[in-house]
Amino acid sequence: MRKHTLFFIILLFLAACSSQSLSFQDLKEAYPDTFAEPVESLSEEKQEKVGLPDDLPFEVTNVQAEATEQEVMVHYQSESEEELTVKTLYAPENILQDSELQIPLNSGSVAGVQEKEDYVFVEWYESDLDVIYQLQYYGSTEERAEKALEAANAI
Repeated sequence: MRKHTLFFIILLFLAACSSQSLSFQDLKEAYPDTFAEPVESLSEEKQEKVGLPDDLPFEVTNVQAEATEQEVMVHYQSESEEELTVKTLYAPENILQDSELQIPLNSGSVAGVQEKEDYVFVEWYESDLDVIYQLQYYGSTEERAEKALEAANAI
């Protein structure tokens, strides 16, 4: 029993050490020029609504953001072929794209999912925040849709 407890503690320690710091504050500190500078031009209310996943299905090596008054785009890159772009639209009167595949998210929203040639597109309206989130996940075709939904559920 003691060996199992020690093994479990070691696993928890390793998981804690390897977790990514993807919070708003952590990204501002880690990427002051490519993330913080563009996003800090927004009002505090809009900064709080930026679609930032808590966790991603790949190790992030670079983050870049572009911001206007109407939208914010955050692009996450890895050393491998995996990439993710999350767009937050502050003008929810935009019409959502028609998607045949509708998937419920953990937040209670329903997302439209479209599998494109090079990426998976996920889009949903978050009524509590009054924003539209659009996500594009690029990676190997194997489990691409699952990883895109994992990222969407992490927002």
